Amino acid sequence: MQKILFSSEMAFEDDNYMDDDFNVDELVNRFEDMLEQQKSYYFDTDELNVILEHYLQHDDIKKANIVADIAVKFHPDDQLISIIKAKQLIANSHAQEALVVLENADTDKEDADYQITLGTCYSELQEPRKAIKAYMKAVRAFEYKECEDLYNSIAIEYENLCDYQNALDFYIKGLNRKIDLDSQYFEIRNCYSMLNKMDEAVDFFRGEIDIDPYSIPAWMALSSCYIRKNDLVAAIEQLEYVLAIDPRNQKAYIDIATAYNELGKFAQTFDTMTEARHYNAESPLLYCLYGEAKAKSGDTAEAMRSYKKAMRLDGDLPEAYAGIGFILSDENNPKSALKFLRHAHSLAPYNVDYMYVMVEEHNKLEEFDKALRVVNEILSLNPYDESAYISMMECYVLKDDVENAFLSIRRGLDILGDNAPLLYRKAFLHFAEKEDESGLLTLEKALETDYDGHIEFLNFDAETLTGNTAVMELIEEYRIKNKNKS
Repeated sequence: MQKILFSSEMAFEDDNYMDDDFNVDELVNRFEDMLEQQKSYYFDTDELNVILEHYLQHDDIKKANIVADIAVKFHPDDQLISIIKAKQLIANSHAQEALVVLENADTDKEDADYQITLGTCYSELQEPRKAIKAYMKAVRAFEYKECEDLYNSIAIEYENLCDYQNALDFYIKGLNRKIDLDSQYFEIRNCYSMLNKMDEAVDFFRGEIDIDPYSIPAWMALSSCYIRKNDLVAAIEQLEYVLAIDPRNQKAYIDIATAYNELGKFAQTFDTMTEARHYNAESPLLYCLYGEAKAKSGDTAEAMRSYKKAMRLDGDLPEAYAGIGFILSDENNPKSALKFLRHAHSLAPYNVDYMYVMVEEHNKLEEFDKALRVVNEILSLNPYDESAYISMMECYVLKDDVENAFLSIRRGLDILGDNAPLLYRKAFLHFAEKEDESGLLTLEKALETDYDGHIEFLNFDAETLTGNTAVMELIEEYRIKNKNKS
């Protein structure tokens, strides 16, 4: 979610949003010349305010401070100075002080620039309702004309309130097809997703395509909607339209290859790479996807070559190192696998997929304490990840530490409640320890929670569990109960 840092930094920039009477580039060039030549030029407060906005929009706080200091020095009594001071304070992360300046300002407090600055101040202070109120006053001051940036700022505040319907409405109101459509479409698509209205999102972006059939951002956004609907075939169809418009679009090739890999259609991934090469549109990530498809097709030698090609093109691409790590893991070479996986983890520390494979490799080497450290790192990222508690239990089982294996499952149940996968594993631990009474009580709770989970449970130790009459009778009892329910 994009956050406003200062008054002019709406969701999408427009250097000339303040006053069409000013030639911003001309003013900024003149100001830059003054600094470079160490001369003294005259600028009135309105001009300095416009120059200040330019630097704030481009995140050049150093020059923004110079502009503000000049304004205060040469125009100390101008009513606009309070707003300029407030903008400077906000840009330097002093929003509370800026609010005091604005509240005590001797200026027209219904002025749009004042209200925008006030709204930005409230946004920085994490008071979204007050920010929205100020921005709406600015909208009214502009008589609802050319307020796209303001509408986007209001949308951001509604997102901060988790009011995604109002956020969506204002993002659509603020849609400006002349600038940065990718970012705008992302926010709109995200709101539809949070509202579970992906069918409406599809309709919206189809409408955008009707307006401009050659809009690559619209086709890409529509494809993303289908991905979120888990309709990868439809997603690929939209991406093919992107390539019809721009056959060198690297992102489209990447998304198509990703979808084909998800669908297990690796031959189509190979075709995608061939087409990308034909148009000189291959990329490091596409080589990784091609490598993944080759590896899953059994051609690990070609997969390795592809991952190494990706690494040569981009030495900081975690997917390349992880891909090699996965191949080495499958080849039962844990020490070498860990070298690549650790590097992938250093480049992408929040990717738990890499971390779970690291746990497996440490376990292969009987480095159980190292495996547990990785599991705890996963839990620090997401304490609601049931797989982490299962991995922790398995590490302790491999260490022959049954007490801590039980504690791992209990820790997960404390966080997740009656979680069926954890309950089935707790039941299994009881049976493994010959604690049949506790095992049956836990198994019953697991069956009540998710009857179908018993299939995986029996596979933990099929011979022992299926040979336990009490276990099989309890499962049969719940099979009949479930049948009667249906």
